[in-house]
Amino acid sequence: MQNSKSIFLQSLKENKESPRLEFLICKDVEEIATKKLQRLKSDAYIQKRVRELFEIFYEALKEEDLINEKHVASVIDGLIKSASANETSLLFTRIYEKEQLEKWIDDQRLQIKNLIQLTYENLEEFIKDGVAKTALQDSKLRGIEMLGILKETTQEALLTTVEKGDDILDTVLEITKSISYQAINEGDFTKERFLDIAKAIVEVCIETADASQAFAKELLNGGVHGTKEGIVKAVEKFKNDLKFAPEEVEALLDRDLSETRKELIKIEDEYIQMLKNLSKKSSGVSKEILEEIIDEEFDTAFARIQRSSYEAREAITERLEELRKNASIFEKEFKEKASKRVEELKKEIGELEKRAGEKFESLKNSPKTKEAKMLGIRAWEVAKGIVSGAIQGARGAMKKDDS
Repeated sequence: MQNSKSIFLQSLKENKESPRLEFLICKDVEEIATKKLQRLKSDAYIQKRVRELFEIFYEALKEEDLINEKHVASVIDGLIKSASANETSLLFTRIYEKEQLEKWIDDQRLQIKNLIQLTYENLEEFIKDGVAKTALQDSKLRGIEMLGILKETTQEALLTTVEKGDDILDTVLEITKSISYQAINEGDFTKERFLDIAKAIVEVCIETADASQAFAKELLNGGVHGTKEGIVKAVEKFKNDLKFAPEEVEALLDRDLSETRKELIKIEDEYIQMLKNLSKKSSGVSKEILEEIIDEEFDTAFARIQRSSYEAREAITERLEELRKNASIFEKEFKEKASKRVEELKKEIGELEKRAGEKFESLKNSPKTKEAKMLGIRAWEVAKGIVSGAIQGARGAMKKDDS
């Protein structure tokens, strides 16, 4: 320890008149103290050594008549840096590892997407049976966001609906409900993703409505309420999965339930605000229709999102309480996993450019991928089947009442 004091004193003598003396004091203290502390493993020993070193450095300042608040503060700063040097170094290492892991996750996602697409293409070449082809298309519909054709598939489904010209409102509602629900379930459970997906789908409805003005109200009402129902369905699915998976404690530890609970707060308000923003940007017939939807149904139409998100938050609260009760069993493991947890990069859905004023025929005939056209038609078929089934069921019930 005496050697440490000698080294520090020598530096003070050499730099006594330097305008950078405060910086040099801090730097010297950090270097000297780090060497003295680096081999100590116990926090108690480290803190004991810090006190001893402070006394040595303070005495050295006193001998050189350099005692003042700034110089003593420099000593303290140097000791604090040295005391936390190992942990700081570990932190920087972990930050680097985190960045590398995030890059790996991003690359892996792309690899998975490419493999899935390749598998679909392979199966398409092999499958000849009509039932199997339909099943393959249904499988693709569940992954349209990941495949990057959310907009195109939605648009093709809407165009098919308009072409057929019947049950447009109910069919559009079922299409947008199904597409939004499937897309939401393919990725992170976050409010931002919900709203991005809903926005992308409603924007396609706006574009199609402005081009095909005869069915504008049906397209927009169906699109707005369909995406709303898709969000509700996704939230309810999460709530039920949480409730009926009591054995999957390991998976729950990897999920930040507190953050998920926050994601569900005011989701209905942000959905309405998203619609208002789209209405402000619109200049076609969709502008007035969107404003009517928001004004007329502000308090009632979106109550299901509010109720569903509230119930999901309550379910999360119950699960958190359950986890806390069992904290003694897995508290250590929970902390370790929480410290290493890397939030996955959120998939961004690109802003859709609105092509106001386009004629319906030019929209219908615009270049689309073969993939999106087939899936769009299949989405219409599924939605139309649901609507037709509901109509037939209602007719059957009416006949029974009449008999």
